[in-house]
Amino acid sequence: MAAACGGNDDDAGADTAEPVIAEEQTAAPAEQSAETPAAEPADEPADEPADEPDDEPASQPGEAPAAEPADEPAEPTPAPTPVVLTASYQGVTESEIAIGAAVIDLEQLASFGIDLSPFPFENFYQALADDLNQRGGINGRNVVVHLSLFLPFGEADNERVCTELMEDKKVFVVTGQFLEDGPLCITELHGHPYVGHFGENTERQARSNGLFFATEMNQNHIRVAAVTEMIRAGDLDGFNVGIFHGPPTEKEYADAVEPLLADAGISVTGVYTSGPFLNDTLADQQAGDNVARRMQADGVDLILNVATGAFGIIGSVQRIGWEVPIAQTSGQASGRLTLADDLSLSDEVLARTFAVTVYAPSPEELLADPGVQQQCIAVYEERHGDEPLDLADDEVVDTAVGHCGAFALTVKILEAAGGNITPETFVAAAEGLGTFDLPGLAGASLSPSKHSVGTLMHRYEYSPEARTWLPVGDPFQYVHGE
Repeated sequence: MAAACGGNDDDAGADTAEPVIAEEQTAAPAEQSAETPAAEPADEPADEPADEPDDEPASQPGEAPAAEPADEPAEPTPAPTPVVLTASYQGVTESEIAIGAAVIDLEQLASFGIDLSPFPFENFYQALADDLNQRGGINGRNVVVHLSLFLPFGEADNERVCTELMEDKKVFVVTGQFLEDGPLCITELHGHPYVGHFGENTERQARSNGLFFATEMNQNHIRVAAVTEMIRAGDLDGFNVGIFHGPPTEKEYADAVEPLLADAGISVTGVYTSGPFLNDTLADQQAGDNVARRMQADGVDLILNVATGAFGIIGSVQRIGWEVPIAQTSGQASGRLTLADDLSLSDEVLARTFAVTVYAPSPEELLADPGVQQQCIAVYEERHGDEPLDLADDEVVDTAVGHCGAFALTVKILEAAGGNITPETFVAAAEGLGTFDLPGLAGASLSPSKHSVGTLMHRYEYSPEARTWLPVGDPFQYVHGE
């Protein structure tokens, strides 16, 4: 399947040029060792006393260092191994790497009543690529970015964008914002790596054969960390908890946290789902409302929402008039989005919610990060100063840093993969990166058991003045398995 969908093209090599060796600064040639002080006349040791002990230092203070024996010249500094650039896979030639960017179409999203701040995606990605290429590219290869916009509803648009990037543009790796199982078209069907903003979990990783990477923490780990902290803080004590998840693919989130509640003696009334998304707003709302009524009838008096979406079950609770607290784990709760306004959710209902989820630095913190300023903002404004980013808009700042960080992670892995870039060398390079920093994300890390780089969590409580959740206290670190 991988070969049919754009895998390693063994036949293409017959007509390609000889491999290119990337130019690098190397150490001085080995012949220069004959001119170094280490090769002074060999008869100097003859003036030393013959009966001097073996452990006497080679030279006394103030004396010139003793010469090396004539038959043992100083070792030259080895030259770095040159990076041989080959046309190793679809989207990788001796001179270029093709990267796909799957980006949510904000203009079309507005037509569905979700009005997010506009962002110049085309110019932004082009600026990132131009800056990288101006600095030498990736080990001497230039980067070409192919941008494709999609709506995050249902599977049809996901498949269209996947086909466009993998079969028409023939990219090697895709970075983007696919929701739910959208990335599996890249990783499972076509066998190419995907570096997303979010969405990496146990099932998708297994189906991706290790090709799924993300900047946000693994989705299962977010839920485990969140519920562990809620238990520690006593947030769930004395309640009959109903665990709610979205489509069937999210059941693993409920499965991950239910044993934690049982071990802590928390009463769990049941696990509930609204079923698969129907790509029909009214039908999806009705399904959520039916679940809310069922939980209410079962005696649930606190909803633990482990769904990817933070707002769906809140809307259902509001529509049926149920006054129930909701504990959130979705990363949407830390994004300071305007969806509360877009979905007409009331302060009264939202005031009964709180979240423990991934830590999202404030726009002020992000703009104070030198990496954000140098690698994201300055790079764009040097090339598009006549259309500056509206850095007073929180959504614009979050969007710029999110896309810049995912692009930077993709580049970092490609650089480590060297000259022979394939899905296998990409995975091996990523798993060997250890700890590093990205724009807006310090202390990121990847390893064979960790394919998403985030480690920080935070508590958020709803603010009627801000019309969103705001951080409370200090963030805390969670690294699964440590």
